[in-house]
Amino acid sequence: MKIAYGTYAMPTTPLEEAIPTLAGMGYDGIEIALSPRHVGSLPEQMDAARRANLRRLLRENEMGVPALFALGHTLEPDEETHRRNLQRMRVIARLARDLGMDDLPVIAQGIGGKTAQWEQVRDQIVGQLRDYDRVAREEGFILAVEPHCNAAVDRPDRALWVIREVGSPHVRLHFDIVHMFLAGVAEADAVEALVPITAHTHITDARRYEDGKFELVLIGQGDLDAVSYLRAMHRAGWTSFITLEVSVRVWGQDGYDEIAAARQCYDTLSGAFRAAGVPRT
Repeated sequence: MKIAYGTYAMPTTPLEEAIPTLAGMGYDGIEIALSPRHVGSLPEQMDAARRANLRRLLRENEMGVPALFALGHTLEPDEETHRRNLQRMRVIARLARDLGMDDLPVIAQGIGGKTAQWEQVRDQIVGQLRDYDRVAREEGFILAVEPHCNAAVDRPDRALWVIREVGSPHVRLHFDIVHMFLAGVAEADAVEALVPITAHTHITDARRYEDGKFELVLIGQGDLDAVSYLRAMHRAGWTSFITLEVSVRVWGQDGYDEIAAARQCYDTLSGAFRAAGVPRT
Protein backbone atom coordinates (compact mmCIF):
# COMPACT_ATOMS: atom_id res chain seq x y z
CA MET A 1 0.00 0.00 0.00
CA LYS A 2 0.95 3.63 -0.42
CA ILE A 3 0.34 6.81 1.57
CA ALA A 4 -1.31 9.91 0.08
CA TYR A 5 -2.38 13.21 1.58
CA GLY A 6 -5.46 15.20 0.71
CA THR A 7 -5.12 18.88 -0.09
CA TYR A 8 -8.49 19.38 1.57
CA ALA A 9 -6.22 19.95 4.59
CA MET A 10 -4.19 22.62 2.74
CA PRO A 11 -6.69 25.30 1.69
CA THR A 12 -4.12 28.12 1.39
CA THR A 13 -1.23 26.17 -0.15
CA PRO A 14 -1.06 26.28 -3.98
CA LEU A 15 -0.75 22.91 -5.66
CA GLU A 16 2.59 23.98 -7.12
CA GLU A 17 3.91 24.13 -3.55
CA ALA A 18 1.93 21.23 -2.10
CA ILE A 19 3.23 18.63 -4.55
CA PRO A 20 7.00 18.96 -3.85
CA THR A 21 6.39 19.68 -0.15
CA LEU A 22 4.41 16.47 0.40
CA ALA A 23 6.83 14.44 -1.72
CA GLY A 24 9.67 15.72 0.43
CA MET A 25 7.92 14.47 3.56
CA GLY A 26 7.72 10.96 2.09
CA TYR A 27 4.20 10.84 0.69
CA ASP A 28 3.61 8.66 -2.36
CA GLY A 29 0.60 10.58 -3.64
CA ILE A 30 -1.64 13.62 -3.38
CA GLU A 31 -5.42 13.73 -3.48
CA ILE A 32 -6.44 17.08 -4.98
CA ALA A 33 -9.44 18.83 -3.43
CA LEU A 34 -11.55 20.91 -5.82
CA SER A 35 -13.31 23.65 -3.88
CA PRO A 36 -13.84 27.42 -3.91
CA ARG A 37 -12.27 27.47 -0.44
CA HIS A 38 -9.00 25.99 -1.72
CA VAL A 39 -6.67 28.37 -3.49
CA GLY A 40 -6.46 27.88 -7.26
CA SER A 41 -8.03 24.43 -7.12
CA LEU A 42 -11.02 24.76 -9.44
CA PRO A 43 -10.80 23.45 -13.02
CA GLU A 44 -11.57 26.89 -14.42
CA GLN A 45 -8.52 28.22 -12.54
CA MET A 46 -6.24 25.84 -14.41
CA ASP A 47 -5.47 26.77 -18.00
CA ALA A 48 -3.58 24.44 -20.34
CA ALA A 49 -0.17 25.76 -19.33
CA ARG A 50 -0.86 25.35 -15.61
CA ARG A 51 -2.23 21.85 -16.10
CA ALA A 52 0.87 20.88 -18.04
CA ASN A 53 3.08 22.30 -15.29
CA LEU A 54 1.19 20.42 -12.58
CA ARG A 55 1.45 17.22 -14.58
CA ARG A 56 5.21 17.80 -14.86
CA LEU A 57 5.52 18.40 -11.10
CA LEU A 58 3.61 15.22 -10.32
CA ARG A 59 5.84 13.22 -12.63
CA GLU A 60 9.11 14.75 -11.42
CA ASN A 61 8.17 14.23 -7.77
CA GLU A 62 6.89 10.70 -8.48
CA MET A 63 3.53 11.54 -6.92
CA GLY A 64 0.45 9.56 -7.80
CA VAL A 65 -3.04 11.04 -7.68
CA PRO A 66 -5.42 8.51 -6.12
CA ALA A 67 -8.42 10.77 -6.72
CA LEU A 68 -9.74 14.22 -7.34
CA PHE A 69 -11.94 15.14 -4.37
CA ALA A 70 -14.88 17.18 -5.65
CA LEU A 71 -16.50 18.91 -2.70
CA GLY A 72 -20.27 18.57 -2.69
CA HIS A 73 -22.88 15.80 -2.80
CA THR A 74 -24.44 13.61 -5.45
CA LEU A 75 -27.90 13.68 -3.83
CA GLU A 76 -29.58 16.80 -5.18
CA PRO A 77 -33.31 17.55 -4.82
CA ASP A 78 -33.32 20.18 -7.57
CA GLU A 79 -33.27 18.58 -11.01
CA GLU A 80 -31.68 21.52 -12.80
CA THR A 81 -28.86 21.65 -10.26
CA HIS A 82 -28.42 17.90 -10.65
CA ARG A 83 -28.00 18.33 -14.42
CA ARG A 84 -25.40 21.07 -13.86
CA ASN A 85 -23.56 18.81 -11.43
CA LEU A 86 -23.42 16.08 -14.07
CA GLN A 87 -21.90 18.51 -16.55
CA ARG A 88 -19.43 19.59 -13.87
CA MET A 89 -18.25 15.99 -13.66
CA ARG A 90 -17.34 16.08 -17.34
CA VAL A 91 -15.17 19.15 -16.69
CA ILE A 92 -13.47 17.42 -13.74
CA ALA A 93 -12.86 14.29 -15.81
CA ARG A 94 -11.05 16.38 -18.42
CA LEU A 95 -8.88 17.86 -15.66
CA ALA A 96 -8.02 14.35 -14.46
CA ARG A 97 -6.85 13.40 -17.95
CA ASP A 98 -4.82 16.60 -18.30
CA LEU A 99 -3.06 15.88 -15.00
CA GLY A 100 -1.99 12.48 -16.27
CA MET A 101 -4.05 10.37 -13.88
CA ASP A 102 -4.72 6.69 -14.56
CA ASP A 103 -6.64 5.58 -17.63
CA LEU A 104 -9.73 5.30 -15.42
CA PRO A 105 -9.26 8.16 -12.90
CA VAL A 106 -11.23 8.30 -9.67
CA ILE A 107 -13.38 11.29 -8.74
CA ALA A 108 -14.56 11.20 -5.12
CA GLN A 109 -17.62 12.94 -3.75
CA GLY A 110 -20.03 12.73 -0.82
CA ILE A 111 -23.58 11.42 -1.10
CA GLY A 112 -25.39 13.73 1.31
CA GLY A 113 -28.77 13.59 2.98
CA LYS A 114 -29.48 12.78 6.62
CA THR A 115 -29.46 9.40 8.32
CA ALA A 116 -33.14 9.71 9.31
CA GLN A 117 -34.05 10.33 5.64
CA TRP A 118 -32.65 7.00 4.41
CA GLU A 119 -35.97 5.34 3.58
CA GLN A 120 -37.23 8.47 1.82
CA VAL A 121 -34.15 9.23 -0.27
CA ARG A 122 -32.47 5.90 -0.99
CA ASP A 123 -34.20 5.39 -4.34
CA GLN A 124 -33.35 8.94 -5.39
CA ILE A 125 -29.72 8.33 -4.40
CA VAL A 126 -29.61 5.29 -6.66
CA GLY A 127 -31.44 6.99 -9.51
CA GLN A 128 -29.14 9.99 -9.53
CA LEU A 129 -26.06 7.78 -9.24
CA ARG A 130 -27.22 5.98 -12.37
CA ASP A 131 -27.12 9.36 -14.11
CA TYR A 132 -23.54 9.79 -12.87
CA ASP A 133 -22.78 6.29 -14.09
CA ARG A 134 -23.81 7.26 -17.61
CA VAL A 135 -21.48 10.28 -17.51
CA ALA A 136 -18.66 8.21 -16.01
CA ARG A 137 -18.95 5.64 -18.79
CA GLU A 138 -18.94 8.33 -21.47
CA GLU A 139 -16.03 10.27 -19.96
CA GLY A 140 -14.03 7.29 -18.71
CA PHE A 141 -13.76 7.67 -14.93
CA ILE A 142 -14.87 6.05 -11.69
CA LEU A 143 -17.10 7.96 -9.29
CA ALA A 144 -16.31 7.01 -5.68
CA VAL A 145 -19.10 8.06 -3.31
CA GLU A 146 -18.54 8.50 0.41
CA PRO A 147 -20.67 7.20 3.28
CA HIS A 148 -20.50 9.77 6.05
CA CYS A 149 -21.41 10.03 9.71
CA ASN A 150 -25.00 11.32 10.09
CA ALA A 151 -25.57 11.29 6.31
CA ALA A 152 -28.18 9.13 4.58
CA VAL A 153 -25.54 6.50 3.83
CA ASP A 154 -23.65 6.16 7.09
CA ARG A 155 -23.04 2.43 7.66
CA PRO A 156 -21.91 -0.63 5.71
CA ASP A 157 -25.31 -2.17 4.96
CA ARG A 158 -26.56 1.04 3.34
CA ALA A 159 -23.35 1.49 1.34
CA LEU A 160 -23.51 -2.09 0.10
CA TRP A 161 -27.16 -1.70 -0.89
CA VAL A 162 -26.52 1.50 -2.87
CA ILE A 163 -23.51 0.19 -4.78
CA ARG A 164 -25.22 -3.10 -5.59
CA GLU A 165 -28.41 -1.36 -6.75
CA VAL A 166 -26.45 0.92 -9.09
CA GLY A 167 -24.59 -2.15 -10.30
CA SER A 168 -21.79 -0.49 -12.23
CA PRO A 169 -17.98 -0.73 -12.14
CA HIS A 170 -17.97 3.04 -12.69
CA VAL A 171 -19.72 3.80 -9.39
CA ARG A 172 -17.80 2.53 -6.39
CA LEU A 173 -17.17 3.49 -2.78
CA HIS A 174 -15.03 6.20 -1.21
CA PHE A 175 -14.35 4.38 2.07
CA ASP A 176 -13.38 6.56 5.02
CA ILE A 177 -12.86 4.29 8.01
CA VAL A 178 -13.62 7.03 10.55
CA HIS A 179 -17.28 7.20 9.55
CA MET A 180 -17.72 3.47 10.08
CA PHE A 181 -15.87 3.81 13.38
CA LEU A 182 -18.29 6.55 14.44
CA ALA A 183 -21.18 4.28 13.46
CA GLY A 184 -19.85 1.75 15.96
CA VAL A 185 -18.49 -0.73 13.41
CA ALA A 186 -15.18 -2.42 14.23
CA GLU A 187 -12.33 -1.55 11.86
CA ALA A 188 -11.85 -5.14 10.68
CA ASP A 189 -15.59 -5.69 10.10
CA ALA A 190 -15.94 -2.48 8.09
CA VAL A 191 -12.92 -3.35 5.95
CA GLU A 192 -14.13 -6.89 5.25
CA ALA A 193 -17.53 -5.61 4.17
CA LEU A 194 -16.51 -2.59 2.12
CA VAL A 195 -13.13 -3.18 0.45
CA PRO A 196 -14.71 -5.27 -2.36
CA ILE A 197 -16.70 -2.22 -3.50
CA THR A 198 -14.04 0.43 -2.75
CA ALA A 199 -12.18 2.58 -5.27
CA HIS A 200 -10.71 5.19 -2.92
CA THR A 201 -9.94 5.59 0.79
CA HIS A 202 -9.64 8.18 3.52
CA ILE A 203 -8.35 7.82 7.04
CA THR A 204 -8.72 10.38 9.78
CA ASP A 205 -9.30 10.04 13.50
CA ALA A 206 -11.94 10.84 16.10
CA ARG A 207 -12.54 10.88 19.82
CA ARG A 208 -15.84 9.43 20.95
CA TYR A 209 -17.55 10.52 24.16
CA GLU A 210 -20.04 8.73 26.41
CA ASP A 211 -22.82 11.20 25.57
CA GLY A 212 -22.61 10.18 21.89
CA LYS A 213 -20.77 13.27 20.76
CA PHE A 214 -17.46 13.07 18.92
CA GLU A 215 -14.54 15.22 17.88
CA LEU A 216 -12.60 14.82 14.64
CA VAL A 217 -8.85 15.14 15.19
CA LEU A 218 -5.52 14.50 13.49
CA ILE A 219 -4.66 10.84 13.11
CA GLY A 220 -3.09 9.51 16.27
CA GLN A 221 -4.95 11.96 18.52
CA GLY A 222 -8.16 9.97 18.77
CA ASP A 223 -9.52 6.48 19.42
CA LEU A 224 -9.28 4.92 15.95
CA ASP A 225 -6.97 1.89 15.82
CA ALA A 226 -4.95 2.65 12.69
CA VAL A 227 -2.74 -0.43 13.14
CA SER A 228 -5.75 -2.76 13.21
CA TYR A 229 -7.19 -0.93 10.18
CA LEU A 230 -3.99 -1.30 8.14
CA ARG A 231 -3.69 -4.98 8.97
CA ALA A 232 -7.30 -5.51 7.92
CA MET A 233 -6.78 -3.62 4.65
CA HIS A 234 -3.69 -5.73 3.94
CA ARG A 235 -5.59 -8.97 4.63
CA ALA A 236 -8.40 -7.78 2.37
CA GLY A 237 -5.94 -7.39 -0.50
CA TRP A 238 -5.96 -3.58 -0.77
CA THR A 239 -2.75 -2.50 -2.52
CA SER A 240 -3.48 1.09 -3.51
CA PHE A 241 -3.37 4.37 -1.57
CA ILE A 242 -4.40 5.05 1.99
CA THR A 243 -5.22 8.75 1.85
CA LEU A 244 -4.98 10.92 4.94
CA GLU A 245 -7.73 13.46 5.45
CA VAL A 246 -7.86 16.31 7.93
CA SER A 247 -11.36 17.53 8.75
CA VAL A 248 -12.44 21.14 8.36
CA ARG A 249 -13.18 20.91 12.07
CA VAL A 250 -9.40 20.85 12.44
CA TRP A 251 -8.11 22.97 9.58
CA GLY A 252 -10.81 25.57 10.12
CA GLN A 253 -9.49 26.41 13.59
CA ASP A 254 -7.36 29.46 14.33
CA GLY A 255 -3.66 28.69 14.45
CA TYR A 256 -3.85 25.61 12.25
CA ASP A 257 -0.50 24.95 10.52
CA GLU A 258 -0.99 23.20 7.16
CA ILE A 259 2.60 21.99 6.80
CA ALA A 260 2.99 20.84 10.40
CA ALA A 261 -0.28 18.91 10.19
CA ALA A 262 0.81 17.13 7.01
CA ARG A 263 4.13 16.18 8.57
CA GLN A 264 2.51 14.94 11.78
CA CYS A 265 -0.02 12.87 9.82
CA TYR A 266 2.73 11.29 7.74
CA ASP A 267 4.85 10.43 10.76
CA THR A 268 1.87 8.88 12.54
CA LEU A 269 0.58 6.81 9.62
CA SER A 270 4.00 5.65 8.47
CA GLY A 271 4.63 4.57 12.07
CA ALA A 272 1.35 2.65 12.04
CA PHE A 273 2.49 0.88 8.87
CA ARG A 274 5.64 -0.23 10.65
CA ALA A 275 3.75 -1.31 13.76
CA ALA A 276 1.28 -3.27 11.65
CA GLY A 277 4.03 -4.98 9.67
CA VAL A 278 2.38 -3.85 6.43
CA PRO A 279 4.77 -3.13 3.56
CA ARG A 280 4.85 0.11 1.60
CA THR A 281 4.87 -0.69 -2.10
